[in-house]
Amino acid sequence: MTVYSSDAAALEAAGKKQVLKREWNFWALLGMSACTLCTWEATSALFAGAYSNGGPASVVYGFIVSVLGTLCIAGSFAEMASISPIAGAQYHWSAEHSPVRWRAIISYVQGWVTITGWVAAVASVCFLIATMIQGVAVLNYSGYEAKRWHATLMMIGFAGIAALGNTYGKKFLPLWETLGGFLHVLFFFIVFIAILATSTKASNKDVWGTFINAGGWSSDGVSFCIGFLTPAFALAGVDAVVHMSEEAYNAPLNIPRAMIWSVTINGLAGFVYIITILYAITDTDAVFATPTGYPIIAVFLQATNNQKAATAMITAVIIVFTMNLFGCTASVSRLIWAFARDHGLPFSGFFSHITPWNKCPTNAVVSIFVSVSLLSLINIGSTTAFNALISLTTLGFYFSYAIPTVMFALRRYNTSNPISFGPWTMGKFGLAINVLAVAFCIFLIIFLPFPPYLPVTGPNMNYASPVFGFVMICATLNYVLRARKKFTGPIKEVSSETSSEEVVHESVIPEKQTASSESS
Repeated sequence: MTVYSSDAAALEAAGKKQVLKREWNFWALLGMSACTLCTWEATSALFAGAYSNGGPASVVYGFIVSVLGTLCIAGSFAEMASISPIAGAQYHWSAEHSPVRWRAIISYVQGWVTITGWVAAVASVCFLIATMIQGVAVLNYSGYEAKRWHATLMMIGFAGIAALGNTYGKKFLPLWETLGGFLHVLFFFIVFIAILATSTKASNKDVWGTFINAGGWSSDGVSFCIGFLTPAFALAGVDAVVHMSEEAYNAPLNIPRAMIWSVTINGLAGFVYIITILYAITDTDAVFATPTGYPIIAVFLQATNNQKAATAMITAVIIVFTMNLFGCTASVSRLIWAFARDHGLPFSGFFSHITPWNKCPTNAVVSIFVSVSLLSLINIGSTTAFNALISLTTLGFYFSYAIPTVMFALRRYNTSNPISFGPWTMGKFGLAINVLAVAFCIFLIIFLPFPPYLPVTGPNMNYASPVFGFVMICATLNYVLRARKKFTGPIKEVSSETSSEEVVHESVIPEKQTASSESS
């Protein structure tokens, strides 16, 4: 087991020098990780999809499977993060644990997949915030007509606020995310107790034994599997806190602990919340015919029979999503900065710049704002096309989870280059958990691109696959034309001079890949 005397030594062992300021303690990391997952809030936004494909049974049992699968992913990532707590995370680990001759291409593809998923995630969160606000307006003002351009303007506005908070307000981010985690838990209990106390209850059979196949699929099994989009999206983003590793105190321990605890908290809260919601649905037609665009608003209204109470409850969801947006922006900006630091992006010098006055990758933060603003314009033309970002987010995430976990599991068999584990480890259960995590990711990657309804039309088409394919084509062209000459995998910036107690990982990727290093 590798032991480090300091966070700088752990980062040095991964080949990187300390540039960012460490100011995130365990509670800030846990708050960020819990708030970024925001499982019960995300379930509020998207539970209709699982309800249509599989019904209550799919929502309940699909969520249980998703929580267990996500815990396996979190455990695998926690072990890798304890070995190499670094902002690049997946793309760095993919290179660290893969065969030498394939390190550059695997790491490069991983980097683009991860960034694609996260930029889509930020855009998705902005979209959910904006359209939920429109839903509240429709609920309270019958004359309001929700225009797509209204949502687009709000998306740009919220992305801008998150960018300002991540630059000018950077020193307050740890406190902000701690508060976000607290409100995430507090609002859960408030909403849960309010629904439990006021709603008329459905029967046990309606909740635990009702299966619905409204998607037109000939196979109920396929319909059930398609319903996994809701819990998969609600539990995606487990890696968010890992990208803050170079700013965290005691990162080899605090990052893994924050991930595991956040999945546990969100899994339990999400499951209890789903059961509560399902018991509160006594008039399904009224729920799904709501003019607000969000069935959860109709559930709140049906449960409490009070417009003001329903407004307050959906406002709580919006507040947590807004706080989530700051953490998402922080996380993906560190990922972009780290990938540019290793020359994985065009204009890498620009994106890897750290502004001295706030020790922040400001250019990377601004690039997220610009990207989300441009993506939000799609919504003006077609909400359906923009909705593909939600599927794209989830597809990109689980691709990015599968690749390093496969490499890590395979390296367990490499006796010539054994793994030097960090202070957090799963011990003898590690390989089995890696295998389960990969199996879960592959399952989702297969079914997430499926259209939710048959027959397939323009409005109900799932555009995640073509958009994901387009991004990968662009990444491949960039690699062939530019990156293959510059990108050799994570660059070793420093040589570790740690003592014997601060063991250096043998798997740190060299700056130049040579034939001799391949033979080793």
